[in-house]
Amino acid sequence: MLPVHLDLTNQQVLIAGGGKIAARRAEALCIEPCHITIVSPDISKEMARLIDTYNLNWKEKKVDAEDLKDAFFIVAATNDPAVNEWIAQTARPHQLVNCVSQSELGNVIVPKVVKAGRVTISVSTSGASPARTKQLAAEIETLLEQEDVDALDALYIERKKQQRKSR
Repeated sequence: MLPVHLDLTNQQVLIAGGGKIAARRAEALCIEPCHITIVSPDISKEMARLIDTYNLNWKEKKVDAEDLKDAFFIVAATNDPAVNEWIAQTARPHQLVNCVSQSELGNVIVPKVVKAGRVTISVSTSGASPARTKQLAAEIETLLEQEDVDALDALYIERKKQQRKSR
């Protein structure tokens, strides 16, 4: 898989599921300027908090093909692997799908993200071990020095000034 950073500005994102893993995906996506819809007959307290805090759209029902239709990015995170598999198989070829129960069924793996200023580091074990992914990300995070983060912010500002001058 090719690691990429995806611009979700104004894109439709569907999260099928309302439990712990779905809430983790939702929390990561809530900082992006996208339109998130949660489809699940039941939701966890954490998902309810995210829906309230970020004013997410919640459809209190089981996911169906109509729900998938307009989504650019789909997260199949129900507690039923057969439903997640159905979502991955039903999605259109141009849609991005993260299937949490069987990552190989989707075409996107959501990495653990470490952010500090303008530094963004993605860590993935390609679905082999989410726990180890978290450990590796935590180790990498300790390597980021604030002075490096500050220096990169300054370089970014300077680069933007130079780009404006050259126009």
